Amino acid sequence: MEVILLFKVNKLGDPGKIVKVKSGYARNYLIPKGKAILADKKNIESFKAQQIKLKEENISKLLLAKSRAEKVKQIRSITIFSKVGKENKIFGSIGIRDIIKEMSRIGIKINKKEIKLPNGVLRYIGEHQVIFQPHSEICEHLIVNIVEKT
Repeated sequence: MEVILLFKVNKLGDPGKIVKVKSGYARNYLIPKGKAILADKKNIESFKAQQIKLKEENISKLLLAKSRAEKVKQIRSITIFSKVGKENKIFGSIGIRDIIKEMSRIGIKINKKEIKLPNGVLRYIGEHQVIFQPHSEICEHLIVNIVEKT
């Protein structure tokens, strides 16, 4: 089944590209999520007219993501206080929600999907590297410093 990509899809291509994918992937994921449309004559003609508008939207999203990533880059690190037990192990763990809460306290609003924890949830005090990815082309590293609550 051939579809026209409306947004950049990893491992498939950029917006406007006509790609051949399995029909189930197109029907169950790409088309319902609004990431692609069927590639028939009518859609190809109408898409060419809309292509300029889509490129402008994607550029504006990219610029917004760059500005947000720049804010995170300026901060470089955040500190989270937690109760600590034996061997510097935290009671519970620090996850994405805790990081989002701390970032919103600073004044930067981020979504759950934009934070990646490469080593899973954080369970020990110290510095941990977290990935902030607001756009598929932009990636910033953020240091989460976990300190014992006194």
